[in-house]
Parts: sequence; structure tokens; C-alpha cells
Amino acid sequence: MSREIVRWDFNNMFEHALGRGKGLKPSDIDRLRKRGREIHGAIREMRRAGTTPFYRVIFEESELAPIAALGAEIRERWENLVVLGVGGSALGAESLHLALNHPLHNWLPREERSGVRLFVADNIDPETFTSLLEYLEPSKTLFNVVSRSGETAETLAQFLIVRDRLERALGPGRGKEHFLLTTDAQAGPLRRVAEREGYPSVSIAGEMVGRYSVFSAVGLLPAAASGIDVRSLVAGARVMADRCDNPELWENPAYMSGALHYLSQRRKGKGIRVIMPYSDLLTGIGEWFCQLWAESLGKERDVRGKKALGAQCPVRALGITDQHSQLQLYMEGPDDKVVDFIRVQGFAKPAAIPRLYEGDAAVGYLGGRELSELLLAEERATEMALAKKGRMNSTIVLDSISPQAIGQVLFMFEIETVFAAGLYRVNPFDQPGVEKGKRLTYGMMGRPGYRKEKQEVLAMQRKKKERFVL
Repeated sequence: MSREIVRWDFNNMFEHALGRGKGLKPSDIDRLRKRGREIHGAIREMRRAGTTPFYRVIFEESELAPIAALGAEIRERWENLVVLGVGGSALGAESLHLALNHPLHNWLPREERSGVRLFVADNIDPETFTSLLEYLEPSKTLFNVVSRSGETAETLAQFLIVRDRLERALGPGRGKEHFLLTTDAQAGPLRRVAEREGYPSVSIAGEMVGRYSVFSAVGLLPAAASGIDVRSLVAGARVMADRCDNPELWENPAYMSGALHYLSQRRKGKGIRVIMPYSDLLTGIGEWFCQLWAESLGKERDVRGKKALGAQCPVRALGITDQHSQLQLYMEGPDDKVVDFIRVQGFAKPAAIPRLYEGDAAVGYLGGRELSELLLAEERATEMALAKKGRMNSTIVLDSISPQAIGQVLFMFEIETVFAAGLYRVNPFDQPGVEKGKRLTYGMMGRPGYRKEKQEVLAMQRKKKERFVL
């Protein structure tokens, strides 16, 4: 296996590239070095204490081997795999599927696919969910129900609907073998169902937070079942882990990125972070990152109980599509953004442009080049145009889209987020704001024990006035 190294070019975050007063100075980073070493020590202590399972799982063969073996069994037996889950229970699997499987994977005949057709039902829109179930042949489909807590309302609702449909389609008692429950090893409603009724199940460590679970069974099992080389993926994560086990900001890409984005907000007022890959295959990584960054850092209170200052708001864009929809704002609108590009140097299918209309210079100049070459030129041009306007940006560079490269990128983002949480002094592993919405939902849906939340919802609805509705 080749040892690809993902690189990160952050020249355009500094004054020497953007102009005086527009970017940061090396001395700004140097002033954070002491704080960086303290956070590095804290991360190492968390690893020793076992409170960072996302770090542990990439080094344990006892975690990876059963996942790879079960993935192979699923490939042999099933035609379709449907992941029922939301947020961190779905976005990791979806990002791996989009990045590393054939772009038309689910539409290829079996002999041209390396694994099952993979569908990630990460929303409960009744139109799309019902249509998916109507499309799939029940007898050929396995449903992977994913919820660490086992009480995610959306996922439980999906499970109940599918269970009923399978019982009616296949006969009483025959639907059970079409489920695989991925949930907490010891507690929660899904664990109780698995143990009481004998559903096949896979365990998630109780301290594993969903948005950090891509290298656990949550992300790797669907990937393995669809034919992705999960060992190379994890090997890539290990490469990045080794690079990031260094307290020096100037030698650690994850720490440097966390530091630069923190300083860009604190010193330069950049409250928005745009993730802009120049590849359709990497759109899922943008979605996955937005949850990771937003839920980990968007806190009202810091670890001391004081009001948190707030982190950058993540936004996903796609090159070149959003050059023609959002770039105008990034170039000439409020100077409150950092744009992080992801560039792919080599594509598997570069797509040659034929030499036609050579007598028309406005068209013929493209002949003899490649679409990949044009895409790279567009990305570099956008970098340079933003820099010439003094707009901060950086570029993650992949030699190719491979399991090892994707493993490096995802793990770098995870470490960066935990490091940034240290700078912001917030807990990267909780999400109290999300929990409030969950409790109100339970109240509206009649879950026992949430009568107070139901009354709270009714009281808020009574405050609304017709004059403010058009």
C-alpha cells in the first residue's frame, strides 16, 4: 500500500500572501505555542483515561477485524444495505460511500460492484423514506439501525415502520434476520429490544460520541459491506494520528488548523468557515465536517461555566458549482469568512477534451486538455482571486481520492476539532442545545415522562399571534 501524505497549504492565512493587516503573522501562532502544548498534554491525558474512543479504535485490531469480517458476510448474503440513522449515526457512512465507491455504485449490476448497494436514510421525510422502502425488494435487504443511545426518536420511528413492513411482506417472525442493530453495548431501548427479542446487534462503546464515530462500526461496517477497503482507511487515520502526536503547532497540521481558525475569528472577525471541496465525491465530507465542528464547538457555556465566546459557523460549498452561486459573496461581501478548499491532484477518470473548433479561439483553446485540468485551474484561480482581495483561505491537497487519503483527512478534522475546543475552552463531546430540542419533541409526541415539555410547547404556541402570520 502506497503511503500517501495529505498536505495542507495555509499560506493564504498570513500577511505575506494577503497583504499587511489582512492576514495573521507567524508571531500570532508563536504566542499560542504554550497554550498548544497544554492542550496537547490534556488530549494525551484524555487518551490515557479512555475518554477519547475515536482515537483508540483506529489502533485496535480487535475493533477492526470483526467489522471487516461482518462486512464480508453482508456482501455475500445481501443485495441492499439500508442505514437507518441520523446525524453522526449516518453522515460518516454517507461520506465514505460518496467518496470511495463508484459515483453510480447503487445503479451498477452486481458483477460490477464490490459490495452491497448502500442507502443511508438520514432523514425522516415521509415522501423519500416511503419511496425508498417501496423501491427496495424486502427479501434482499438488510437494515442497519444505528443509534448509540438507542432512543433517537427518528431512528426508532424508522425501525418501527420497517419492522411492520417486513412482517407483512415476509410473514410473522421472518423480518428479524433483516435487521442489524448498532447501539450501546449495555443500555438503551435498542439494546433491550436486541436482547429481549434476539435481534442481531453490534456494540458501540458507551462513551463514543456519534459525530466522532466514523472509524467505529457506525461508519466502517456500512463501508466494508459496500466494498470499501476499511483497513486502508484506518491505516490513513493512523498516519495522521502519528503526524498529530506532536505538541508543536508548526509541525502538527491539525493543531495548526485549529489555531489558525481560532485566531482568524478572534483577531480578524472571521465568524464563518466555508469547506469547499473541488470534487463531487467529497461533498459528504463537507456535510460530515459541518456537524463535527458545529456540535463540538457551538456551546453557550465553557467548561468553567462561563459564557462561551462562540466558534465559527461551518458552511459547505462545492467547487465549481458554488463559484457560480456563492463566490461573489465570498469575494465582495462581508469579509467574515475563511474558505478551506480541498484539492484533488489526480483523478481516476480525467476526461480528455477533444480538439474541436480549432478555428474558433474562444472554444478551441480547451481542446487537448482535460476536465480534471480545468477543475484544478478553477480551484487555483479561486484561491488566488480570494488572496488578491485579502480574503483568508487555505487548501487541503490530496494526491488522489483513496481510502488512505480520506482516512487522513477525516482524522485530521477530528483532532483539529478537539484541539480547537481546548482553545475555546468548551467540551467537544456534548451537545446540550440539541438535547433541549429532543426533549420538546418527546413532549409533543407523547413520550411518558415529558409532560412538562409538552406543556412548555403548548405555552409557546399560545404566545403566537395571527397578525404576525401572513
